[in-house]
Amino acid sequence: MNILFPNWKNFGLEDITETFEELGHTVFHYTQEPKSYRLDPRFKSELKKYIRSNNIGMVFTSNYFPIISNACHELDIPYISWCYDNPLILAYSKTVFHPCNHIFLFDSQMVQDLQELGVKNAYYLPMAVNTERLNTLKATPDQKKIIEADISFVGSLYTEKHTLYDRMDKLDADTRRYLENIMNRQRKTYGAYIIEDALKPDIIQKLLEAMPVELHEDGMETYAYVYANYFLYRKITQTERTELLQFISSSLPGMPCSPSPLKLYTPEETPFLPNVKNMGSIHYLNEMPLVFRHSKINLNITLRSIKHGIPLRAMDIMGAGGFLLTNYQKDFNRHFVDGTDYVSYTSPEDMLDKIEYYLSHKKERKQIAENGWKKVCKEHTYKQRIPEMLNISGIQ
Repeated sequence: MNILFPNWKNFGLEDITETFEELGHTVFHYTQEPKSYRLDPRFKSELKKYIRSNNIGMVFTSNYFPIISNACHELDIPYISWCYDNPLILAYSKTVFHPCNHIFLFDSQMVQDLQELGVKNAYYLPMAVNTERLNTLKATPDQKKIIEADISFVGSLYTEKHTLYDRMDKLDADTRRYLENIMNRQRKTYGAYIIEDALKPDIIQKLLEAMPVELHEDGMETYAYVYANYFLYRKITQTERTELLQFISSSLPGMPCSPSPLKLYTPEETPFLPNVKNMGSIHYLNEMPLVFRHSKINLNITLRSIKHGIPLRAMDIMGAGGFLLTNYQKDFNRHFVDGTDYVSYTSPEDMLDKIEYYLSHKKERKQIAENGWKKVCKEHTYKQRIPEMLNISGIQ
């Protein structure tokens, strides 16, 4: 089959393409990008022409795009999307009801939310990694100076100046106190989510006055969804990641006189983390897996809008053979065993206790990392996931 894979806004382009080709399919990459992911008549017309002229039998994208769904619906060909972002407001477009769609989501709660709206072709499917490629990566002596760490965290701290919550400077004091209170409660809670329910109509009105948002005409999202996921959960994550890194770095012995045992890999400047060694950005394909493999402990602090799902970063860590210490996420229980394949924490104090324990128990730490790696190699590679996706979609 000829498969079209647009070459924008995607993850795993190389690995997914390779897997499709190993299954006997031909993959066409499409570089032209629409002005709008919802509506761009000229783009849609050109896309349909390209599909017809190349005898495309299916379109695949990372994340869901309404404009692709509309084109596939009109041409009556399957559209498979594998979503790695959450929140993903485009997945609440009414185009999700097109029968051509097969929408795969890594967060079981998001699947449930869409199914409750009547979306029949929304399926749970966790993320995957190319362990064969990762196993071939070797670190040079110069690289080891950068990637070796007692504890590492790879990711954004969401401290950029345009954070939406911080831009609501017109918010009145009472509403801000209310929001700060519910965000503080949410930060202390893992596995349950209170923010959207707490955004009552009067609070929504205050938010609209402070920073208006528009709901899309073809969308099913609510104001509570938008403000919770794009404003408040992002702010919670910003605060949580910063405070956890501050807590760990100030609690471990030997600082600030000795080099920090905690390394942070991020493009952001972090003067507010004086005891954390900021290593800057690293390349996703070639360097990040080596960080995971050569760090004694790899932290995962999940973006709070991901309700139950296993973040791609956690799969990346285990797939590279790294030891994973993560906050609790319900979907881990579907595939892995806590304390055997990875380790979870339930509070900052619990995180610190487990860091100290596993730094001093090398044999246990290495065994858990190996167990997680073996399970990912056996059950969570693209070679398992892509055929599963095609089978669920009824595509040969």
